[in-house]
Formats: sequence, C-alpha cells, structure tokens
Amino acid sequence: MKQGLIYVFTGEGKGKTSAAVGIAVRAALRGMKVAIVQWYKEERWPIAEHKLGEKFGNIQVYPMGAGFYQLPSDHAMPEEHQQAARGAYQKAEELVGKVEVLILDEVCNAIGDKLVTEELVIKLLEQRGETHVILTGRGLTEKIKDMADLVTECTKIKHPFDTGRMAIAGLDF
Repeated sequence: MKQGLIYVFTGEGKGKTSAAVGIAVRAALRGMKVAIVQWYKEERWPIAEHKLGEKFGNIQVYPMGAGFYQLPSDHAMPEEHQQAARGAYQKAEELVGKVEVLILDEVCNAIGDKLVTEELVIKLLEQRGETHVILTGRGLTEKIKDMADLVTECTKIKHPFDTGRMAIAGLDF
C-alpha cells in the first residue's frame, strides 16, 4: 500500500488556503475525491470555495468553524470554538481513507489556539493510509513539519490591508 503524502502551506503571508484549493481543483479535474474541512470558516460566510461542491461533484467542503478565534470579529464563546474544532476533527477522522485528498484548512492555527491538540492531528496523519493530506495555517509545529513531505511557507512582503483596503470577493474570499 502506498502512503499518501503530507503537504503543508504555512506562514504569515496570504495564499495558504488558495494553494490548497488549487490542489483540490487539480485533483478533482483528475477524477480524485477531495474533501476540505475548514476549522474556522463558517457555513454562513460568503466564501467562494464553499461553492466548489456545486461545480465539482467530487469535492466536498465542510465549513465547521465558529469564526476566527480571539480576533476583533470573534462572536463565539471559547466553548463554541472548542466544540466546532471537535466537530472538525471528527469530520476529518470520518473522511481519512475515504477520499484521495483531504485538506485541513487552518488546522495549524487550531493547534496554536489549543482548539485541537498536536497529538490528535499527528494521530490523524498516521492513520491517513493512501489519503494525501494538506494542512494549512500559521504556526506549523516542528513535529508536523518533520512528518511532512512538502512544506511551503507563505511570507508577506506587502498586503493591501496594510493600506486600509478591504478583502475583495473573488480574490480574497
């Protein structure tokens, strides 16, 4: 049995989820089954990638989050974030081995925020079998870095937000 690869897109710059979604589309176009589990993004958010399932029958997106944790826009209680993270982990656990590509969007942030333990994520990676797993988010741990086959760091050089420009639908979400 071939073991799936582990890809990580991390860093302070923009493009981590975009890179993972690019791979999702590429895999889907090759006929692979893809699942995207989002650790912070909510179903009610008007995010373009939530429509991937409508365009591709072999991509499923699971926005499991309760919003961004401990940021000014945070509207949920810590317990709600913890419950959402448990749900995201359970969904990922259900999907591993059943899809060819599994994206854990912003799971690195969830580890850093202590919403999921590094040990649970490592357990999931160890159980991946032939499933390729892609992790995104800031704060990659050394243990997961060591397990990964590919690690790309997105570094911010310049961002429109720094000059007061807001995110643009289609480019940023």
